[in-house]
Amino acid sequence: AAPNGDMLGTDAGESFDDYQARAADSLAAATDPAYALITFAEPLTPAEAAEVLEPLDRVNALVVALAPPFALPEPVDGESRADVFDRELSRIGDSLAGIGDAPVPERIDAVVAHDAGDPLRAIATDDAVATVEVLPSDAAWGRFGVRPVQVP
Repeated sequence: AAPNGDMLGTDAGESFDDYQARAADSLAAATDPAYALITFAEPLTPAEAAEVLEPLDRVNALVVALAPPFALPEPVDGESRADVFDRELSRIGDSLAGIGDAPVPERIDAVVAHDAGDPLRAIATDDAVATVEVLPSDAAWGRFGVRPVQVP
């Protein structure tokens, strides 16, 4: 199914400062659980990202470089979010094997998560987080697009 028009990330030609302001407005207005793009100030290791995101209810996808988001499962018993992140990065690396000099990602640039406004606002105060942009609460998984955000 094609995206229904909801988009996360920078618009074409939008400066980072303008995007940051727009994302902050969406975060300030967030109340009910909704999907959000959490972009890190600099790429984080799986362990670092898991620590920052620990309070959140659900992390749905990770973003590396300019690639589309990679969907993630929730951790199973005996597993952490860092384990899930590590496994997905390994899977991405395996898929790149034999493709010349394609760089294998080892760090996470952003994630798409789902939670209410207060937990998302708490995450936004972490120095490791550059922006948090929140969609309307009626946005459905798989029905919105995600554009990567380039942090200066």
